[in-house]
Order: sequence, then structure tokens, then C-alpha cells
Amino acid sequence: MSRKVLIVGGSAAGMAAAGRSKRLDPDLDIHILEASRFVSYNICSLPYYVSGEISSQQSLVKHTPESLKQKYGIHAHIRCRALRILPWQRQLLYEDADNSTQRSLDYDRLVLATGYKPRLPHLGEKVQGLFTVSRLEDGIRLVEALESSAAVVVVGAGYIGLMIAEALKKRGLSVTLLEQGNQVYPLVDVDMAELIQSELEYNGILIRLKHKVTGLDTVGGKLKAFRVGRQYFDCDLGLVDIGVVPNTLLADEAGIGLGVSGGIAVNGQGKTTSPDIFAAGNCAETIHLVTGKPIVSTLATTAAKQGRVVGENLAGQRSEFDGTLETSIEKVFNLGVSRTGLTLRQALKYGYTASATKISTRDRSTSPPVSGRIHVKIVYTLPSGKLLGGQIVGPRDAAKRIDTLSVALTAGLNVRQLSQLDLAYAPPFSTLLDPIQIAANVALRELRYD
Repeated sequence: MSRKVLIVGGSAAGMAAAGRSKRLDPDLDIHILEASRFVSYNICSLPYYVSGEISSQQSLVKHTPESLKQKYGIHAHIRCRALRILPWQRQLLYEDADNSTQRSLDYDRLVLATGYKPRLPHLGEKVQGLFTVSRLEDGIRLVEALESSAAVVVVGAGYIGLMIAEALKKRGLSVTLLEQGNQVYPLVDVDMAELIQSELEYNGILIRLKHKVTGLDTVGGKLKAFRVGRQYFDCDLGLVDIGVVPNTLLADEAGIGLGVSGGIAVNGQGKTTSPDIFAAGNCAETIHLVTGKPIVSTLATTAAKQGRVVGENLAGQRSEFDGTLETSIEKVFNLGVSRTGLTLRQALKYGYTASATKISTRDRSTSPPVSGRIHVKIVYTLPSGKLLGGQIVGPRDAAKRIDTLSVALTAGLNVRQLSQLDLAYAPPFSTLLDPIQIAANVALRELRYD
């Protein structure tokens, strides 16, 4: 008799868990429950659909319920919203939106991959023309609304906010970016964020920092302006990206333990506090590999790796996920922006005696325009010089050097060891000493190793 696995959530973590477990144990009876009408889609490419660079929404969808069933024997139930877990009965209640009925599914093992939900400002009731972008349907509705829009206000200059702002600008819209903090892109330090802000402004994005939205102006229930104090920012539509929170309501109501980070508490195998219930992805905790503290990652890369580990355990293997450095990269017009580990601000907040070195140099030995300026910042402890993190802003492909810093962090290297890494060189690809090593050598002088 086959074991039945029920997975709530059909995005990165849920699909990774389903695919990996089915591959290792073809006898598993796997069912995916997904609240939206899409399963197995690429949310990270959504901004390029908004910009028009990807013309078809179907290009973002890897699998349909039909293809999952035909190719892999995985059953995907779309437009089915999980309502309640009955752990002791090994049963889940859900609502089928297609016929507005409540049903139940039994399971032997349950995986919660419920993801995150966007934070929303307290601006009163929902109004027409106000969007968030955390699901494929959100992007589809946004693109439809753009047909009759000329001016957009984006609230929040985080990861998604910047990508959507660029996408909207490429469609020819007037874009204003409102951020309540003192910098754009808070995933990096202020000095690196200033480089990003300059690129945004050069490309026509109007940026207002220290502008916290306090209200909305509507006409007939439709958004007309955002209010910041006594100042109004007119728009045809608005997009809000002020962060996300893990979607843990289903777990919490079932008595499944939550961790100090606010995510579902899991061990390295993805097991929750409830027998035979696992969790993975943006709803579940993991460990930050620098601090050793529990966090909830919002990255699809982390979610997919957590899901893969859960899938291996579902299939009877013993596999563990070590944690994350929150390594990420983003394109901002003609810049690549990447980071890993801790920023200097974060390191000091966590109590490290830390310093940082930032350098600016050419990314390769060939002459402009083939080469460009790359800005590398590394964060390390004093006086040992142990690496804590790094940030890179530069030409798009040059920012991929963050992977070298990610590996160095994972290996626990210090600045001296970073400076001596055997990195490849040829003029079309790098400078004689890679920019990362140049930053390490400058840091060594500050550490008085030279």
C-alpha cells in the first residue's frame, strides 16, 4: 500500500519536495494543494512579464496539473485553499473554489509549504488600483491595469519594489518610489545603496526617502494618490512592497510550534513539532550560517533547497539542510547588485566587533566599454579578519562574483585566506588580482597584516 503525501503549496519548496520524493520513491502517492490557479511557476521572472520582456504568462509556468499527472504521477489540486489541519486524524480540510464546497484529504505525511504573505500598510479598506506582487495572479492583474495607466507610485524600495519599478519604467510609465527608510534596498549598507539609487534616478525613477505613507486619496473607490503627511503623490495605480511575513496561520491553528523568528519551527530535516508534519520554504525557519540564529528566508533558492531536503526525508533518506547565507543577486537597470552573509550594519547589531572595506576598480583588464566599475565591500571581524559578509555593485555579470564570497563564508575563511584564493585570470574576464582579492588586500592593510 502506497504512502500518501499531501503538500500544501505548489511553488518552489512544495514542488521541490514533490519532485525529489517522487523521484526517489515512485510508489509515493503525492498530492499538492494550491490555492491559486497556477502551480509550478517562476515567480522570480514575474517582473520581466510586467516589463513586457516576457510576452506570455504561460512562459512563467513550468507545469500544469495535467503535465504533472502525466509525466510524474503527481496530483495537483489548484484553486483549493487549505482551511484546517486535523493532526491526530491525519486529515486536512480545504475549500474548492471551483464549486464552493469544503472537502477533506487524508495523509500519511503532510508538508507545509505555504510561503509568505505581503505586509500591508494600515490604509483603510481595499481600494481599486492598489496592488501587491507575491503571486503570478498579482502580476497578471497588474499588467491588465497598466493598459489604462500612465503614472505609478511604488511604496517600498526593497527587492521586489526595485524590480517592479524598473519594469514599469520600461513600459513607459512615470514611476515614483516612496521609501520610509533612509536608503533604497536595505539588504545592503547605505554606501552601496547610494550607488543603486544613482542608477535608478539616472533611469528616470523619482525617489523620495524618509517618506512614510500615512493615507490614501480615493475617488469612487479607486486610488488617486498616496498621502505622506500633508503631501500627495498622484497616480493611476499603486504597488506596495513593504516586506512579507511567513504564512503560518494554518500551522499555528493546528498547534504546530512556531519559532522565535515567527516561522514554523523545524529541525534540519524539516520536521515540525507535530508527528509526520514537515515544513519548508518561506513559511519555515532555517539557520543563518554566520550568526547561527533562526531566521525565515524569503529567497526561492533557500525554499527549493529546503523542499528538496524534505523530499529526501519523505522518501526514507536522512537528509539535513544546513542553513542559508541569504546570498542574492538582482539586476537594477544596467547594474548587478548582490550580497551574502551580514552587512556591516547587521554585524554591529548582532554584537560583532566588525569592520568593512570597500573598493572601486575595473571589473576586468580590458579597456572600457568592455570593462566597467565594480564596487566590492567585505565585512569581517576585528582583529581576526574572519569574513562575515560581502556586497557587490557593478556590471551585471560582475556581480555574480558574490558566489566566491558565499563559498568563502561557508568555508569559514578569513581575509588573508580570501586574498590567496587561486582565482582564474584573463584580461577579458578579470583583473590580474580579482576585485574580491583587491578588497581583501586593502582589508589586510587595515588589519595590519602587511
